[in-house]
Amino acid sequence: MTSDAKHKRYKSFLERKYKRLIEEAYNVEYTDHSLSDILTFEALSLYQKMRFLKF
Repeated sequence: MTSDAKHKRYKSFLERKYKRLIEEAYNVEYTDHSLSDILTFEALSLYQKMRFLKF
C-alpha cells in the first residue's frame, strides 16, 4: 500500500469518526448533557488533529 493510499484511508477514517461523534453528541444532547459534552470535546479534539494534519 502506498503512502498516498494510507493517507487517504486515514483521512477517511478520521472524517467518519468525527461525523459519528458529532451525530452521537447531538442525539444525546437532551438526555445526557455530560455525555454530550464529552463527545463534543472528543470531536473537537479530532477536528483539531485533522486540521493540524491539513486534510
